[in-house]
Amino acid sequence: MKSFWDTRYDTDNFVYGREPNGFFASSIKDLSPGKVLLPGEGEGRNAVYAAGLGWEVDAFDQSGVAAEKARYLMEVEGVQVNYRVSELAEYLFKEEHYDLVGLIFFHAIPSVRQLLHSQVMKSLKPGGTLILEAFHTSQLRNATGGPRALEMLYDGNILTTDFSSLKTEILKELTEKLSEGPFHQGEAGLIRYIGIK
Repeated sequence: MKSFWDTRYDTDNFVYGREPNGFFASSIKDLSPGKVLLPGEGEGRNAVYAAGLGWEVDAFDQSGVAAEKARYLMEVEGVQVNYRVSELAEYLFKEEHYDLVGLIFFHAIPSVRQLLHSQVMKSLKPGGTLILEAFHTSQLRNATGGPRALEMLYDGNILTTDFSSLKTEILKELTEKLSEGPFHQGEAGLIRYIGIK
């Protein structure tokens, strides 16, 4: 998978755009800045946005190509992010450390997804917030982004099971038009989730 993502990001364009994900941006704007973790952060659009609001940002991605583009974006925007290149299995999650975790279009096979979600829950402080947006299982009928394997997509049951120890604040399955760089364009089946530890 690392080679797939290195190839995807190996272009002068920002393949998911430079602007933050809309759900993430609207969800954090009224929160008091603290410490945030962004796994699978790609080219850095959400990390840079959060840092610009005063958050202390940790982020990681398996793609070194994406990381270089993220560092370029940090420099352009004049912000600092602690961005590491790491596989999920090798990343050391800090226990009860983060006020916020953002999972934006992080798709993986079930065993990897469950590992990620369990580590995310451990890393949140009591009272901490999880913000997630991903492609819903209904996205299989669209050619507007996301994996083409049903097991890598989400529905409400998956999220309420994986995050059963969190208090659900928002859980919404919807169809919406995406416009996030060349790879997220057009009508898409989405799921949005906010949970509190």
